[in-house]
Amino acid sequence: MALSGMRGLSVFISDIRNCPNKEQERLRVDKELGNIRTRFKSEKGLTHYEKKKYVWKMLYIHMLGYDVDFGHMEAVSLISAPKYPEKQVGYIVTSSLLNENHDFLRLAINTVRNDIIGRNETFQCLALTMVGNIGGREFSESLAPDVQKLLISSSCRPLVRKKAALCLLRLYRKNPDVVNIDGWADRMAQLLDERDLGVLTSSTSLLVALVSNNHEAYWSCLPKCVKILERLARNQDIPQEYTYYGIPSPWLQVKAMRALQYFPTIEDPNIRRSLFEVLQRILMGTDVVKNVNKNNASHAVLFEALALVMHLDAEKEMMSQCVALLGKFIAVREPNIRYLGLENMSRMLMVTDVHDSIKRHQAQIITSLKDPDISIRRRALDLLYGMCDVSNAKDIVEELLQYLSAADFAMREELSLKAAILAEKFAPDLSWYVDVILQLIDKAGDFVSDDIWFRVVQFVTNNEDLQPYAAAKAREYLDKPAIHETMVKVSAYLLGEYSHLLARRPGCSPKEIFTVIHEKLPTVSTTTIPILLSTYAKILMHTQPADPELQKIVWAIFNKYESCIDVEIQQRAVEYFALSKKGAALMDILAEMPKFPERQSALLKKAEDAEVDSAEQSAIKLRAQQQMSNALVVTDQRPANGAPSDCWRA
Repeated sequence: MALSGMRGLSVFISDIRNCPNKEQERLRVDKELGNIRTRFKSEKGLTHYEKKKYVWKMLYIHMLGYDVDFGHMEAVSLISAPKYPEKQVGYIVTSSLLNENHDFLRLAINTVRNDIIGRNETFQCLALTMVGNIGGREFSESLAPDVQKLLISSSCRPLVRKKAALCLLRLYRKNPDVVNIDGWADRMAQLLDERDLGVLTSSTSLLVALVSNNHEAYWSCLPKCVKILERLARNQDIPQEYTYYGIPSPWLQVKAMRALQYFPTIEDPNIRRSLFEVLQRILMGTDVVKNVNKNNASHAVLFEALALVMHLDAEKEMMSQCVALLGKFIAVREPNIRYLGLENMSRMLMVTDVHDSIKRHQAQIITSLKDPDISIRRRALDLLYGMCDVSNAKDIVEELLQYLSAADFAMREELSLKAAILAEKFAPDLSWYVDVILQLIDKAGDFVSDDIWFRVVQFVTNNEDLQPYAAAKAREYLDKPAIHETMVKVSAYLLGEYSHLLARRPGCSPKEIFTVIHEKLPTVSTTTIPILLSTYAKILMHTQPADPELQKIVWAIFNKYESCIDVEIQQRAVEYFALSKKGAALMDILAEMPKFPERQSALLKKAEDAEVDSAEQSAIKLRAQQQMSNALVVTDQRPANGAPSDCWRA
């Protein structure tokens, strides 16, 4: 703000800054607003200078966060002032205080249009800036044609045309149906021949918006974008003011490459070759240096180039070169560069040919799981998940299990789900899969969804060879002094069904199995008790002829829960007590659960439905057909009504 000559404004700002607390500030603001309101209502007309001073004060009060609900007319009226100082404050304050739907703006449209089509370049720039900032529909309908004429005018200076391009971009983004861009392809192509880099950069921003909606109309702009990149790569005719830390206009390079990514392909071999030469130069010439600003600019160009290489589906040699470059970046100290390296490596997974190249950096990616920055840890987790296949699944899942103990609570649910999905998709054998899920439940039970433990029960039920092993592992976990309730559920279920397969092992007699499970009953919630009651009934079934002592204990438990307020628990207790009196007939009634019917895995479906990064999702889908044929293919055998415990009934 130009405060020279405005003593009253300077004093007011000084008063505000010297207020000892918020209450004093509010009182001073209210006093000033009252004074301004009185002056505006005064019959004695205000001079342009006085009006300008009070309007500046209103803007300052607005910037402090206070509502300014009057004086808008005075601000708008300053737009039509003949002199620059008053017109400037009118434009600035109007665009700050009023939104696009404000009625007062209609009063200014003619004045703004006169400034745009006038000969005063300073006034043109002020008007274009305000129109761009407000961007309302009415402004678009009335002023867009004039802004378009300014942009393509040969008589306007670059300063005005640059602002016209940005103003038109804003109007087009806000109201694309109002801005008439029919037949603009040739004009856009002409704008891309512009020598002035300011106009060229603004025009390229406009092109990106246009091709994002309809690339078909702008094929003539494609070779022009490549020529821009060639010019910048060779540093031809680049003014010093557009060179940033030795990099020729990095903003323009990024915009040109962004525009090229909206075209589906490049057929012309000459254009394609020229573009790949530029991309090769960018890939070879980018490295990490000590200057942070230079790093930011050069890596903005580099990562956009990587995105373009992937979009164009370049040759394998260039892809491998990109992966090697990213491998260097994920090992540097600068966290922003590490993050971008991991993120772009995840995108590279969309290109199947580089999967082996990415695997070479597995150790460094695993190291990134322990990074202090959670965003880097998340990207590393996404990348490990995306790059996992039959060959490295064991190593990656074991790393995830180790990391689980130290992981943030915010990440544990996602981590558990991904580890379970990878274990299911790429398990070398089923016993390893059971080990992984039980470890998962043991380490992060609070974050393991029911789908995960349902799934392991379904596998064990459907694979006879796995049943003794799973029951033995469940028995081991029950010996721990404190285990999660989910582990109690899965262990009780497995031992209820298959503990008889362990009868000859020490500590696995029916009574010992019952005792170790029953010890957990006081620690569980009412949702788990029905599963434990089912386990007790199953254990009784497997001890025919009956063990009188064990039978007496179990019957006492059933009797206790027959009057439970929970209907599910009460019903099971009553039914199991009645059934357990049938002696040998119990074997037929409470026989082992049949195999679950084959269905799509709920976990794999969850992976497909989850809203993950588009790059990661694409990578999963792209590799699924190739790798699932080599993996241990398993299908979901989940019952129609959901949980195993719902079906585990007489």
